[in-house]
Amino acid sequence: MQTLFKHVKEMESKLHSLLAELQEFKNRVRELEEENARLRKELASVYREGCGGAGAGAGIPGGGFFNLLGLYDEGFHICNLHFGRRRAGECLFCMAFLRKEQEPAAAGENG
Repeated sequence: MQTLFKHVKEMESKLHSLLAELQEFKNRVRELEEENARLRKELASVYREGCGGAGAGAGIPGGGFFNLLGLYDEGFHICNLHFGRRRAGECLFCMAFLRKEQEPAAAGENG
């Protein structure tokens, strides 16, 4: 009978640690959902500002480029690999994309 009680106590202990781990996981999921919602709002806001600003000057060449440049300056990726995620530092893919986008504009001005 003593060993049965010991096994029940061990199972109870394991359940408590599992419950604590589950609570930590739940908190992390909540944090990620909140961050995701915040980022979606920021992105929607940027798109609205871009559409509102571009609506009046829709004929401005390179308007989209300046929007992407603004996003990059605010610390977000603009490359297709990590678009919309926060940057920790410089991103070679984003920088290559910006360089590629600048080249046609420069060629159009000279030609």
